[in-house]
Amino acid sequence: MSKGLWLTPEEVMQVKKRRKSLLYISIILGTVVLSALVTILANKI
Repeated sequence: MSKGLWLTPEEVMQVKKRRKSLLYISIILGTVVLSALVTILANKI
């Protein structure tokens, strides 16, 4: 944590919540993209 950025505990919780939801969204999107690639590759064989 940099000393130039002071956050209240509420703001810290919001940031953590946002990061967690972004992580879940990226995992879901990654799974969708991977399955699409696997399907495309399987159809080409």
